[in-house]
Amino acid sequence: MNYLKQFLIRHKGKTALAVLLLLGQVVGTLLIPALVADIVDHGILQGDMDAVLRIGVWMLAVTILSTGIAAWGSWITSDLASLFGFEMRSMLLQKSQQLSLQQFDSVGISSMITRTTSDIINLQRTMGMMLQMVVPAPILVVVSIVMTIMVSPVMAVIQLAFMTVLLALTAVILKKSNALSRSIQARLDRINQVVRETVTGVRVIRAFGNESYEEERSGIAYEDYADNMIRLNRLFAVITPVVWLLMGALMAVILGVGGALSLGGGMAVGQITAVAEYSTLTMAYLIMAASVLTTLPKARACLERLRELLNTEPAVSDPIRSPMTALPAPSDTVEFDHVTFAYEGAEEPVIRDLSFTLRPGQTTAVIGSTGSGKSTLADLLLRLHDIQSGRILLGGVDVRELSQQELRDRIACVPQKAFLFGGTIAENLRMGRADTTGGELWEALRIAQAKDFVKRLPKGLEAPVAQGGTNFSGGQRQRLAIARALVKRADILIFDDSFSALDVRTDAALRKALLQSVMAPAKLIIAQRVSTILDADQILVLDKGRLVGKGTHQELFEHCPVYREIAESQMQKKEA
Repeated sequence: MNYLKQFLIRHKGKTALAVLLLLGQVVGTLLIPALVADIVDHGILQGDMDAVLRIGVWMLAVTILSTGIAAWGSWITSDLASLFGFEMRSMLLQKSQQLSLQQFDSVGISSMITRTTSDIINLQRTMGMMLQMVVPAPILVVVSIVMTIMVSPVMAVIQLAFMTVLLALTAVILKKSNALSRSIQARLDRINQVVRETVTGVRVIRAFGNESYEEERSGIAYEDYADNMIRLNRLFAVITPVVWLLMGALMAVILGVGGALSLGGGMAVGQITAVAEYSTLTMAYLIMAASVLTTLPKARACLERLRELLNTEPAVSDPIRSPMTALPAPSDTVEFDHVTFAYEGAEEPVIRDLSFTLRPGQTTAVIGSTGSGKSTLADLLLRLHDIQSGRILLGGVDVRELSQQELRDRIACVPQKAFLFGGTIAENLRMGRADTTGGELWEALRIAQAKDFVKRLPKGLEAPVAQGGTNFSGGQRQRLAIARALVKRADILIFDDSFSALDVRTDAALRKALLQSVMAPAKLIIAQRVSTILDADQILVLDKGRLVGKGTHQELFEHCPVYREIAESQMQKKEA
């Protein structure tokens, strides 16, 4: 609950106002039974119409005032709950950007969505209800019992007996619901995962005619969640009928005992009415508090899931260094110095003792079989993972001594999967540099061989982009992603198999344009096709994470068996 406490402390002014308003509501609520007793004993029974009117006016004024205070208090508590949800979502988003890729994958996209939506919504709802229903309850109960004791100690004992039964029932139900509440959110993660896979993989499902299997798989996840929810709801369903039974029994006992005391002269009729009102209010607030408390196990489980994520220490973190530390000059070289890297839990490294240099103005290409560690190089250079041994140097400075922002400001990357964000083409292209002019955007599109198809769009640069860029073909998305990287004007350009969706003609035109127009940056091209890297200044050949060849195309074709095998296999496919 630390995050909730810290939030309330940070917003102590608004919290204090909410509590004061709730106390004002309680005072108004407690005054009504006293005024009812007064109007019965001194007005109605005495036949004093003036007293009835006078006390009635007071009752109306108190009711209007307490209603206004209650409405204001509800608004403040709702505002606090919404602000809490906003801050928690902001913290989760910030944390998700700090986690390494492995840490993020271990949490899972579906679980991240559940925590950001369902978990926080549950916490907001519980927080609002706690402030409005649970906080006033103890005060109202104590004052109500004290005022009942002043009228009749016997009635107070009756109240306490029924309250004890209600609280004992609530405690039992809360204890039984704890485990169920924790498991329900985990099952909701599973539902989100299944739904996400079913929606995003709909083409594959239909192509394989696998609808029945997916329905069965989804049904299992839904049934598992439903079974737990039904068990939890059955548990909570016990409260309502039992509470109404207790309420009815309490009123019957109060009227019976009060009637007997009244006949004996021990209580006035108005006092019986007041005690009945106090008892009703006490039980009503306790019922509301109990209904809120039944949501606590689920809220606690949600808060624990959020705390677990927010307390996760990022595997990749910024260094603590002196402000006077010299930064690498722009366009400095990048050196991999005996780099070894293994994913967490892997039996062996994916990159082994790798050394090479990226120089400004030169193009370095990486090729190798699937699983040889090509794409991992891009992730390591971006410091999405930290290496186990060796060094990656930028201008002679270990990248682990730079902040992640400083490092990534120097790099523009086109990932394997060309992902576009919802918005417009211009907004996507300006992602790396917000102040880019329209002319610079068109120039980047020209180099990326995307200018022609963007010009044909009715709105040009302002053409809408669907989420993920699904309203463009794979080749168009790749070219737009390449243009986005060029707009950034970074010192290092990484193309991670980003020409794979292009035809040979477009590929050749793009490489020619890059060679002629983008000369200053160091370029790292990770490719599957030999034709893509023929003009590279140096080609690195990876095999099972090891560097088995380095040189130009001609040098490697003559002296590197692994490279020659890759090249010959692709030439044979082309001839076939």
